[in-house]
Amino acid sequence: MQHRVETMSLEEKVGQLFTFYYCNQNYAEAAEMCIKQLKAGGMFLDVQSLDNPEQVHELTGRMQETALQEGSGIPLFIAADFVAGAGCKLPGGGAVHFPKNMAIGAAADEQLAYESGRITAVESLAMGVNFNYSPVVDINNNPDNPVIGTHSFGETSELVATMGTAVIRGYQEHGMIATAKHFPGHGDTNVDSHLALPVLPFGEERLRQFELSTFREAIRCGVDAIMVGHIAAPALDPSMLPASLSKPMITGLLRREMGFRGLIVTDGMSMKGVTALYSQARACVLALAAGADIVLAHPREDREAVEMVDAVLEAVRSGELEEARIDESVRRILAVKEKYGLTPERAATAAGAMKTTLLNQPASREISSRLAAQVMRRTGEPARWEQVKRVRAEGAKWNLIAHSSLTLFADRLEESGAIADKRLVDANEKLPEAAGEWVGVGPLLVAIAHNKRLPDEVYEQLRELAATSEYDVVAVHFGSPYDVGDWPELPVLLMYDHAPALQETAAQFLNAAECRR
Repeated sequence: MQHRVETMSLEEKVGQLFTFYYCNQNYAEAAEMCIKQLKAGGMFLDVQSLDNPEQVHELTGRMQETALQEGSGIPLFIAADFVAGAGCKLPGGGAVHFPKNMAIGAAADEQLAYESGRITAVESLAMGVNFNYSPVVDINNNPDNPVIGTHSFGETSELVATMGTAVIRGYQEHGMIATAKHFPGHGDTNVDSHLALPVLPFGEERLRQFELSTFREAIRCGVDAIMVGHIAAPALDPSMLPASLSKPMITGLLRREMGFRGLIVTDGMSMKGVTALYSQARACVLALAAGADIVLAHPREDREAVEMVDAVLEAVRSGELEEARIDESVRRILAVKEKYGLTPERAATAAGAMKTTLLNQPASREISSRLAAQVMRRTGEPARWEQVKRVRAEGAKWNLIAHSSLTLFADRLEESGAIADKRLVDANEKLPEAAGEWVGVGPLLVAIAHNKRLPDEVYEQLRELAATSEYDVVAVHFGSPYDVGDWPELPVLLMYDHAPALQETAAQFLNAAECRR
């Protein structure tokens, strides 16, 4: 398809460089405007646009039909953040929701990591999603990181590289484009780039040997896209521009020095790491001038989408952006579309009813369960756990205080007869107070669900309850392991994430039969 560049208008070429956020579960006017009027090359399905496989398939089908018949005539990249399986963003269910990356890292099983990627690809493609903005290959070695948390596979470059490349191969060998993110590395930061500009304050040697190492491995294994984050690295570019707008970072480092030949995608251009400095429209121009191939644009209204495209067109017409720079990215985009079968001929042939037999299969759910079984860790003194087992063996039941996102965990314990009473709260900060009201009633089980760090006070209060209660107090932690210290007085069952398979596994362990082992 690359030969088409010679016959495309400037408007058609610029359209290919834009992937627009979409936030509606139905095909609506915003999609029509982006695809038909602006000739968009891609659409990104935000969480608000997702419900169940049938709905997603209908939406993506309409988008592709419009692109072929009334838009550019070239199939769309349809992207999503399916970072933990095709089911992780579907409130209506219908596809597998895998344990998040840090749990996969804790399992440390390369084959299961690959299988999670394979199944995600098969299920995503069945729904019409062909481009996954995953996996995160940031090395999360900073406990105070406010955004990456359990999205990372772990805190060592070796673990992240091994698990990340396994997932990439799983995606791409089964037809879905993978994206390694967030270049040059968002793991050792204490600022969320959605809210401000994070800065990597480290020297050049440290950045090359640590942060960049996982991206080198992703490139080595053939990843077809890398997402550049809104992160400044002054040792590599003293201008303090976010990497997403930096020519030394994108063209100089990633493209020329590291030898990456695939697609360079920006992180969402509405994030404060960019918009604190520039408008989205201006940032789109700067990102393309720096060497990005695709800008991930998030218009709040139709007018903003038009402004962003017009800004790039005007930059080309004025000579600020060379048309050759645009052509280079369009050729790269069309090459990847052709590689993954996103050609008009193949897209027309592939259109049709969704293959439901590819979704949510028992064998696929079993992979998720096997991962979950390898994740679970116990902390605290062994004697405390032995006491818990003895009490449960004698027939005592738990009183459960749990975060409201853990209904599956609570239901499974209730079904097994392991709990006497339960109470769900809508914030983890409310757990200690609720637990305090029940601490003298009987053995107490406190279930926490949080992907980032919680305030230390939450755990201090739970530890105090455990130290003073005449009954056992046990915590089940479905979240970041950085929260959990070495607390002898508070046994903790560490699950890393609250994916369904992890909730099932924790409940199985804590029911009467399992806890006697």
